[in-house]
Amino acid sequence: MSVKALFRKEWKQSWVLLTMITLLFVFLYPMRTFLGLNDWRERINDEYFFPQHEVPAIFGVSMTGIMILIFLVLLAVQFLGTERNTRRHDFAFALPFKRRTMFFVKWLLGVGTVTVAMLVTFTIAYAVIMGSEFAGYLEGYQFWRMFLTPWLGYAAMYSFTLFIGTITGEMVSQIVLTFIFTIFPIGFIALLANFISTHTGVYPEKLDIFFFQQFVWPIYNFAGLASVDDGVNLWIPAVAIVLFLGLGAWIYERNPSEYNGEFLLFKHLETLFRIGIVTCFSLLGGMIVSGLVPFTLSVGTKIIFYWLGFFLFLVLSFFFTKRLFRMNITVKGK
Repeated sequence: MSVKALFRKEWKQSWVLLTMITLLFVFLYPMRTFLGLNDWRERINDEYFFPQHEVPAIFGVSMTGIMILIFLVLLAVQFLGTERNTRRHDFAFALPFKRRTMFFVKWLLGVGTVTVAMLVTFTIAYAVIMGSEFAGYLEGYQFWRMFLTPWLGYAAMYSFTLFIGTITGEMVSQIVLTFIFTIFPIGFIALLANFISTHTGVYPEKLDIFFFQQFVWPIYNFAGLASVDDGVNLWIPAVAIVLFLGLGAWIYERNPSEYNGEFLLFKHLETLFRIGIVTCFSLLGGMIVSGLVPFTLSVGTKIIFYWLGFFLFLVLSFFFTKRLFRMNITVKGK
């Protein structure tokens, strides 16, 4: 059977999300640019108009870009998590294709759509501005740098969500773990820094949160153009995409189908995840409860409240994870 048939199969179940992503790119770049040009021309003599900031900002962060990230996560969840919830996963594995090929097709549909849609719309927006009287305000901004930074953010986030889907057994756990591990690099550092500063009174300067934010993939979409050019290494998401794609395909070939509908597909990972979830929630509890202590009270009082919050959240998260790993969600679907 031709691989084209596999592409058609995946397109049939994902065309709505892929179309929405494409339309969002149209609004993100060309439509936003045309509206921006009209606005700039009306405000050209306004003393509060700062084109040196507003013109490049057309290619910066926006709510539309955030919506594209959300739809990419939903696309990856539909390809893997929803398949397992509805048991379409069993039908897919019965087809005469290698699992690795199936995974690559799912990845190519998502990343390919983003690449084509973004390249076309971004180029149109850039060409329109360069052909206008505001072209000079883009001097100093490299086309490929402005394009690659958000593209790597989209591709890394989608690849990461697909990778998470290879170890989870259903869509809820895929969404939950995607969110948790997306913010984990800076979240855990913030919790650890709070733990140290609460007990020592000194913030650990060596825990550089600005370095670890480079491992939070949406940061490449949220960062402004100035901060993107200031210390963000584009090779980090590039390497991450290759790593997630390779590991995801390797794990997808070894997915145990008998655990579809459960939180994790690989049972030997449960202990590690339990420890991680309980530890992070306990640190979060300590930070929240100690933060309620007035500054006028002593450091010792704050430490006592920290450990009260720590053990309270430890108990709650222990029972929460116990129920979490016992759940089994399957729904009927075509």
